[in-house]
Amino acid sequence: MARITGDARRSLGNGFWNAGQQGLSLALNAVIGILLVVAVPVSEYGIYSYAVALSSIGVAVMSAGLSGLAVRELVNERESNAAIVASLTVIREFFALVGFVIIGGISLTSGDELAIAATLLASSALFGRALNAPELWFLSHLRSKKTAITRISVTAGLFGVRLALLALWPNIWVMLVLYSLEGLISSLIIIGMYLKDKDSPGFSRPGFASMFKLLRRSWPLMLSSLADQANLKASIIVIQALLGSKAVAVYAAASRLSEISFFLPVVFMNSTFPVLLKVRKEKGNDSPEYRRMLQRSYDQAFWIGVVVALAVVVLGTVIIDVIFGPDYEDAKTVLYIQAAACPFVFMGAVYSKWIIAESYLWSSLVRHSFGAAVNIGLNFALIPTTGVTGAAIATLVSYICSSFFASFLGAKSRVAGRQMATAVIWPVRLLRNRLAAR
Repeated sequence: MARITGDARRSLGNGFWNAGQQGLSLALNAVIGILLVVAVPVSEYGIYSYAVALSSIGVAVMSAGLSGLAVRELVNERESNAAIVASLTVIREFFALVGFVIIGGISLTSGDELAIAATLLASSALFGRALNAPELWFLSHLRSKKTAITRISVTAGLFGVRLALLALWPNIWVMLVLYSLEGLISSLIIIGMYLKDKDSPGFSRPGFASMFKLLRRSWPLMLSSLADQANLKASIIVIQALLGSKAVAVYAAASRLSEISFFLPVVFMNSTFPVLLKVRKEKGNDSPEYRRMLQRSYDQAFWIGVVVALAVVVLGTVIIDVIFGPDYEDAKTVLYIQAAACPFVFMGAVYSKWIIAESYLWSSLVRHSFGAAVNIGLNFALIPTTGVTGAAIATLVSYICSSFFASFLGAKSRVAGRQMATAVIWPVRLLRNRLAAR
């Protein structure tokens, strides 16, 4: 029993290091984004935001949905780890090229040569990030602390460089170069750590059979990840095509403020997911204990999301009024609408972990595709008449659809939908239970 407890503790620590590194990276990049609002003209900030948004879609293509599956293969096939890591590197570099071409093609819809050039520069980051396959080897050995410290150090170091440059020479092209270099620097350091590690299997010749095996399993997850990014970034693409870079800047400024809070559900679920899996394994997926724990997770997620949304509105209003200035006045309306999505984003984090626990991976593709379709459709319907406000409404509705309504599209996932609906009335349930106990 002591060994199991130790493994659980290591797994939990692994998750916290991953979440912490991702959260810090998101927070520091958001701070840079906010400072750029002040440091550069509105149109230039719009170009920067557009380029970075499209690059995020390219990352979804480059990852090829392989991260979780690769870790499982590395755990189950220890003797083949050298070939698996080499195969992952080849696959990711190939899909980095595919993503670069796709993003370059999408950027042509902007009708702006500077936006196209900025997008190609930002998307060059894909090739550096694709080299980080050895990081998955560390993850499979529950040693994410080592790689997380590396990424945190690189992110913090470049954050300092960016701050200095913003003070001395605020230029979006320099910022985009640093954005592209960050992933490359981290990946090269991690490769060096991997090769020097005494337990490392190193690299061996990639096995085409294992590569195709991984890809056959991963394509639903890759499509799901791509649909998720399309859902997140569709508004910026359509705004750029229909309204131009200044409108993108206003929308992106509000999004920067609201999206800072979106890493919180990742931390929330990384801390509870191992316990949830343990209860499911010991008691069964139909047990009252497992169902109660899921319901408690949905209850807490929704209402923590409500509190966070209120905090985002209050703090965001002050930042827009005091720091951003009159050019970004319309960003307040966008922020208020987007903040309303927080409770559903938090519940969506619980739902996504439930999907993994139940091995119901097709539901992930369905939910993200549904959200992306709704987002893109509403963007084209609303932006021509209501501008960036319409884009914010489209984003809010798509989040609700992908995090909540999509659960009712599958017979197996409807139980999750009912639990999410129950979470919305948690205070009423608590009051009812308290009155009944008297």
